Amino acid sequence: MEVVLGFIMLLITLFIRYIPTFIAFKKNKHNKFIVLIVNILLGWNILGWLAALYLALKKDKRNMLAENKYNA
Repeated sequence: MEVVLGFIMLLITLFIRYIPTFIAFKKNKHNKFIVLIVNILLGWNILGWLAALYLALKKDKRNMLAENKYNA
């Protein structure tokens, strides 16, 4: 039973750690692989995880350029 509980806790921890990567791939961000690399290398640290989350949530430049093109 302890092994199963430990495995479940490991899965929950990994899921929480890679939330920024899941968001980036779900939104099909242009920098999704950068988010993945930052998350793998620095995600263990809260600042690295927050940096990956910021990259995953910030607006794409390609979207801003398209909006400006149509608004001009």
